[in-house]
Amino acid sequence: MTARGGAIWMVLALISAVAAFTLKYEVRDLAEQLASLEHQISESRETSHVLRAEWSYLSRPERLAELAERHLDLAPMDVGQMGQLIEVPLREHPLEEELASELAEGTLITYQVAQP
Repeated sequence: MTARGGAIWMVLALISAVAAFTLKYEVRDLAEQLASLEHQISESRETSHVLRAEWSYLSRPERLAELAERHLDLAPMDVGQMGQLIEVPLREHPLEEELASELAEGTLITYQVAQP
C-alpha cells in the first residue's frame, strides 16, 4: 500500500511540476506580448503627438493666408455675384427619374431626412 501511495504522490508531483513549468512559460509569453503592445501604444502616442504638432504648424492662419494669396486668385465679391436662394436650381433626385414613368403627372414626392 505504501509503494502504491508513494507512486501516486510521485505522479501527482510530476504532473504539478509540468503544469507549473507550462504555466510559467505561458505567463512569460503573455508578459512579452504585453510589453510589445505597450511599446506600440507608446510609439502611436508619440506619432500622434508629432502629427498634431505638424497640423498646428501647417494650419496657422498667417501661413494659410500667405498661401491663399500666393496660389489663389481671389478678389473681393462683386455685387453682381450675389443672388437670392430662390435662383439656385434644385438638383434632380435619382428616385424621381426612376419613378417618373410610374407616377401620374403632378404627383408630389416627399422625402424624409434622417436626423444625425
